[in-house]
Amino acid sequence: MKTRKLALLLTAVLMICLVFSGCERKVREDSGAAIAGGSGGNPNKKKVDIYGGEEVKIAYIAHDLGTPNNQGWKEGIERECASWPNIKIDSYGAEEKADKQVEIMTNCINQQYNAIIIQCSDGAALAPSIAQAEEAGIPVITLNLDCSKDTIHSALVMAVDYDAGRMAADKMAEQIGGKGKIAIIEGVPGLERTDNLERGFIDTVKEKYKDIEIVAQQSASFQKNTARTVMESFMQQHADLKGVFAINDAMAEGAALAANNKGKKGEICIWGADGEKIALEMIEDGSMAGTIYTNSWDEGSTAAKIALLMMSSDYDSAVLTETPKVIMEPIVVTKDNVGDISEEDRW
Repeated sequence: MKTRKLALLLTAVLMICLVFSGCERKVREDSGAAIAGGSGGNPNKKKVDIYGGEEVKIAYIAHDLGTPNNQGWKEGIERECASWPNIKIDSYGAEEKADKQVEIMTNCINQQYNAIIIQCSDGAALAPSIAQAEEAGIPVITLNLDCSKDTIHSALVMAVDYDAGRMAADKMAEQIGGKGKIAIIEGVPGLERTDNLERGFIDTVKEKYKDIEIVAQQSASFQKNTARTVMESFMQQHADLKGVFAINDAMAEGAALAANNKGKKGEICIWGADGEKIALEMIEDGSMAGTIYTNSWDEGSTAAKIALLMMSSDYDSAVLTETPKVIMEPIVVTKDNVGDISEEDRW
């Protein structure tokens, strides 16, 4: 699929920029990341020979290891490293707690892992740990949820955020005829990616669709069951609700279950973002109207590619002026094209 091709292309661009860094180069035009020059400035960086047979350890630290996104990233990382029997992937779940992630990061640094891939529960709280790991010569690649912007690290691999919100708004507006009352089920405030996703949606509605009114916004903290309760409240307060945008698929699925339970299956235009397998099935059966799909397997695989590159080269984040971003390609999925996503690309 296109997502896989683009992920490989962007990773190749990152590799080229790192290898040929005699002058300042952009990793990607819209990423803002650049190479300052030189092959590396961190004396603690130890180049790893991944073909040498010695054990290589990569830590994957999830916000919540039980979610489909995190499972998809985990499997993508494992698939990418499967060709090397000496590479060991250790996965850790932080139970949605930033302090738990900080503790795991400290342990991984002390145990001298060769690379760390992490989805930050709290960017500000994790920034010192990520800086400490990079200073220790351990490349850190963040997934979707980044640390503080001023903490330069090896890479950020992420799904589209602001533009994904705009895409969802445009398609929902088309589906509801450009008018009516809609609501938003929010994630956890303060997380850059999901805040941008919501902002893109709201900006588009306000700029382009004057007859669409956002009548309610409430957090469900990314949880399906909580979103189900939130959706019940929305329907009770707004009997003429036309659409709901949930910041992730789990919450969209909860909203759809609540609508179905009230006999309103397919009557309320429910959108999510992520593209997980259950959401795709709900689009097929008419419970959901759409989602913004990103291949989580490819996203995890891309993070692993960068980790392998960084640990096996002379380069480190000391030569970067900003954190490079690899942005995965989104696909707007509705009932019209959900069948184009093959089983092998459903996570």
